[in-house]
Order: sequence, then C-alpha cells, then structure tokens
Amino acid sequence: MRKHLILTASGLLSAGALAAGWLFLPRAPQPPAPAAPLPAITAPAVSVEREGVAVSFDLALAPRPLEAERGAPLQGTARFVLKDAKTGEPLQGRRPLGWLSLRAKDAAPLDDATCKERVKTYLGGLLSARAEVDLNAYWFLTLNHDHTLSVINPQIAFGRTKLHSLVSVGGAVADWALLRDRSAVYVTVPTSHSVSVVDTQRFLALRTIRVGRQPGRIAVAPDGRTAWVSNDGDGTVSVIDTASHAVVDTVEAGPGRHELAFSDEGRTAWLTSEEGDSLLAVDVASREVLGRVMIGAGAGTVAWSPVARAVFVAQTRTHEVLVVDPASREVSRRIPVKPGLEALRFDRTGRWAFLVHKDAGVVDIVDAARSQVAHSLTGFSAPDSVIFTDAFAYVRNTQEGRVSLVELRTLEGTGKPSIVHVTMGQKRPADARELGRSDAIAPLPEGNGVIVAGAADRALYLYQEGMMAPRGTHLNYGREPRAVLVLDRSLREVEPGVYTASGMVRENGTYDVQLLVDNPRAVVCTEWKVGGVPEDAALVKKLPLALTPEFDPKATFTAGSTVPLRFKLEPTAGTGAPSVQPEEIRVLMFKTPGTWQWRTEPRRTAEGQFEVDFAPPEPGQYKFVVGVESRGIDLGRLPTFTLGVLPSPAATASTEVP
Repeated sequence: MRKHLILTASGLLSAGALAAGWLFLPRAPQPPAPAAPLPAITAPAVSVEREGVAVSFDLALAPRPLEAERGAPLQGTARFVLKDAKTGEPLQGRRPLGWLSLRAKDAAPLDDATCKERVKTYLGGLLSARAEVDLNAYWFLTLNHDHTLSVINPQIAFGRTKLHSLVSVGGAVADWALLRDRSAVYVTVPTSHSVSVVDTQRFLALRTIRVGRQPGRIAVAPDGRTAWVSNDGDGTVSVIDTASHAVVDTVEAGPGRHELAFSDEGRTAWLTSEEGDSLLAVDVASREVLGRVMIGAGAGTVAWSPVARAVFVAQTRTHEVLVVDPASREVSRRIPVKPGLEALRFDRTGRWAFLVHKDAGVVDIVDAARSQVAHSLTGFSAPDSVIFTDAFAYVRNTQEGRVSLVELRTLEGTGKPSIVHVTMGQKRPADARELGRSDAIAPLPEGNGVIVAGAADRALYLYQEGMMAPRGTHLNYGREPRAVLVLDRSLREVEPGVYTASGMVRENGTYDVQLLVDNPRAVVCTEWKVGGVPEDAALVKKLPLALTPEFDPKATFTAGSTVPLRFKLEPTAGTGAPSVQPEEIRVLMFKTPGTWQWRTEPRRTAEGQFEVDFAPPEPGQYKFVVGVESRGIDLGRLPTFTLGVLPSPAATASTEVP
C-alpha cells in the first residue's frame, strides 16, 4: 500500500484528514495536464532550496474584469517549479500542497521552525486557521433530488457536516459536465430548455443559456473550447462556446435521445439518434457534418476506443455492439450481446469495454483489440453503471447496497477476473425517490479510490482501494445525492516539474508562501509581495459589507427553544457595493468545539435586514458566523458572535434529586 502523503520532514500528519474521517493518499503519477495561458507575471520569481528540493515561485494576477464589483478580489495563478537541488532534474508526479498567508505589518519572515508549525496548523483543517489563499481546494459536488447542488469541503476538520454551499439550478437536472479549466459546471435543465452555468469559484448560478427543447446529455469536447448538448425534444445538438457561455451552432442530429462521443484526439464528434437510423460524424472545429453511418434505430451509448481506433455503438434493439471504422464511416463488425444493454463504457486505456445488462444482472467485457467478448461476469444485482480508476472498474448494483469492483489487471487471459463486493450504505439505490444517474460514483484525483453517492441513505461514502468497507461517510444534509463529481482545484502539474493552481487574492501586502512536498519530504517557505490589487474604496482596510447584529450577543438562550436572530448586512460606506441578496448569504451556527453545526440561507425582513431561526439542541457555547462568497467574504471574515445556551427548565428539574 502507498505511503501517506501527509508525512513530511518534520513528521507532520494531516490531523484535518484524520479528524474529519477522510484519508487522502498521494495521487498516482499522471501525465502533465495541457498548459493553460497564465496571467501576466509582474515580478521575477523567487527561489529557495530546502532539504534537497529547489523551488522557484511566482504569482500572476489576472486583470480585473470590467463587470467586477469595486473591491472585488483578483484571480491569481500560483506557479511552483520543483527540481532536484543536486541534479537540476524536474520533480515530476508529485502531489505538493501550498498556501499563501498575509503577513502582519512589521512581522518577521518565517523561520524554518515557524514555517513547519504553520504548515502543520493548516493541515489541521480548522476554520479558525485558514490561509488567505489555499492552493489545495478540493470539493465534492452532489446533484440532489431537490434541484440543488451541494458543495462539500471534505478537508475541513470542523464537525460532522462540511457543507460549504448550496446552489439552486431552477429545475430537475438531466446531466452535468465540469469544464476542462474547472471554472464552471454546466447543468442541463429540460423543463426550462436551458443550461445553467454554475461558477465553481463562488459557487453561484451565474447565468442561463437557452438551448433546444428538453436538453439531456452534455459533453465537453477534449480541447475544452466547446460543450455539446443533446436537445432530445427537437432532434438537435447545441454547441456552446465555453469562453463566452453562448450557443455558437446547432446541429441537426435526428429524433429521439442522443448520445455523444469524441474521436481522433477530439477532432470528430459522433452523435447518435435513438429514433433515427444513422450515426452522425461532425467536425468539432467547423461543426460541419462529415458523414453518416447507417446503423438503424435504437442506438444507445457511443464510445471511442483509441486502442481499436474505432467507434463502438450500443444497438439496443438488435442486441449488438457495432464497431464503426471512422475512416470509411462504415460498420466493420457486429458483436452479438445479451438483451437489456444498459451502458457501454471503456476503461481508461481504451481497451476494455464494459457492457452492463441490468435485467440479466450480467456485465460483459469486450476486448477492443480483438472486437469480441472476452468475459461474461455474473453475480450482480440489477447493475446500471460503471466507472473506472486505473486499477478497478466499479459497478453499481441498484437492488443491493453494494458496489462491485472488477480488478482490471486480471482481465488478461482466459481466467475468471477478480471481483470484490463492497457494501456502501444501508439502503439500496432503488429505495431512493429516483434511481439516480450513471455518475453516482466518481474517482478521486489520488487515483486509488472513489466517492459514492448513496441516494437512499442521503449520504456520500469515500472508499479507498484495498479496504473492505468505506473509509469515511458524509451525510448530505437531508438531500438525496443523485450524482457526484470531484472538483480538484489543487496544484496540478502542467509541465514536467511545474505545478500551478488558482486562488483569489484580496489584499496587497507581503505574503508568506508555504509549500509541502511529499517526495522528497520537505517543507519550504518563501515570500511574495502583492501590489496589484486595486485600492478601490479602501479595499485593504474595509470589507465591502458590514455586519451589525440586532440581537443581544450577551444574552443567554434556552436549549430546545427557537428564537429569531435578526441582523443587518449592508454595503460598507464608500464602497459602492450593491445591496446583498438572501441567496448570497450563508449563515453558519455551531456548538464549540464543533460537535453540532447548522447552515442556512436567511430570510429578508427589510432592505439590508435578515433573520434566521436559532434552535440550539443542548446547552453550551455557540458561534454565529456569516459569509458572502459572491463578494469575496468567506465564513469568518465578518465579525463572529458567541452565544450562551442554558438548559431548559424542564431538563434542569428532571436532574434535581427529590
């Protein structure tokens, strides 16, 4: 088993991960991600060497958009270049962690001991000990039954619930897709014939894109420049430019439900039509139709295999998998399969296609290199979907609360592949209000586990490969998670030994830069001076909003009773900020030291005046915290208040001895 990421030169251990019930292991080495254009760098990089690691760091601030509010933070891109101090060779495949903390005026730079202690504090994940810029953002997003998206921060060791935000998308969702640059999530809403754009920096629904009728599937092209939306109600596919969030073209695709896949390194899009008789090949750049392949009505899932250099189509009516030659645009082979084909999906290598037969409880595995069924696996309970890590295929069973893991390396040869069944929750997925979607399981960026949406249990389960039970559980705040994805905004390798991540920079000043490298183990600190944040309306000294309690913070409350807490939240004088809306505000109340917490959106009672109901379950000290992410105000930046709660008279009387 791999060593823990959280060991450092000073023996640091991620207390946050352990206290929160989550264990994060190092990401398996991945090929460098395509480099994205960086904002302009306004100062030369700083370099430092520690414990055999040479580190070069710079921070580039992007110009503030014209539509941004006065006093809004700037988007910054941090870049670390890691090399072996002796050989100068790039340190590739690492999983570094980084933070930027604003240094107090006249404070001394961090020495090595203070640097290591600061990193240890940040690893604890406490809300009260957070850096101004955290380069390790790691979120779980769930698509819920009540037309909302939950945003969960699994790295905060704060209490039992880690709900960060709740985003309403205005209707039942058919599908969703994360943009390649991770800046937004596109969500298709069939009832409004639209795609909702959810900003993943502020976790707000920014805008609505009108598309065709009843949009269903959505897929982002491999180059990230366009997203393709199947409009199942009018037989078209809308093509959205992801930079402008606008429809740039519409392709006639045929009647019925559509599925999408991309081939030839993303140059060609393949569109099926369930009620039509052809498979459409479309040039991704020009959106011109390149040709049609006659396959008959009933086409289902379509997938591309780079191993076979062919397109595979599930033909649900003739019970076949069709192998299409992309050059001749003809069906080159027909593979007979069992009836009831629910899904067809390739593993990450593109060699093994898993065919899920729900009614038969069977999973067939096609070897794309030979275009034939290599294995037929039984013992599943109404399986409906499959996802992959590097080592395993994860098959969801809908009539039992377990997930089946098929070990991919055992697919070679004629022997029976290795299968392990792991219980995930107490209830069957079929017990939920809706069965949910095919992406109810999502791989973790570390490459050695998954997060599972237990819709009926209203919970998420984190599974680490090699275990016989989930490693951690998170309740989804009373909502049924129909699907889940992982938003990893942490440092990622864009070139050999070059790691970048983005974050919001709110103030000018000197920042202490802290970096934790996993191999070789090293804690490195340096500094960076920020001077590019506009000084609009005394930005450095003032927040754009001012919080005033209209309740008495020194008053005592009674456990078991409900009282309204009213407060004002108004633009700070001189900032020019617009009035805040209730849906922008997040109110957090928790009992120290974090054994109970509650998050809500307040109701507006008057302009600039809001109210929440406080119902403390037991005596103790409670914290009242307000945040407005859309204005760059995280939880804890506005004044917080401590509320005392006494036992109820009935509880006190019951404990008295007659």
